[in-house]
Amino acid sequence: MKQFIKSMSVRTKNIVFGGIYALLVLAAVFPPLYFSASGNGTLILGAPIAMWYWIADFALLIVMMFALYWVETVRNEVDCEPAAVMAGGE
Repeated sequence: MKQFIKSMSVRTKNIVFGGIYALLVLAAVFPPLYFSASGNGTLILGAPIAMWYWIADFALLIVMMFALYWVETVRNEVDCEPAAVMAGGE
């Protein structure tokens, strides 16, 4: 798996993660999908389905960001900060 990630081009990585990000943001701002969930009064763990819609969208965005960070770490694209910056500039 790591070999596949390392061999993937930067353009492919950007298209894959950009596409996922765009879909999740579209789900967050696309009113008909939200309104279809908000009309349902069913409670799950004490919260309406419309609230779970927002929580699930946020959780998927966080998972996608961690996945992107992991892929960039495998590809050695994450810049490490110098020790002086991490220590407060001293």
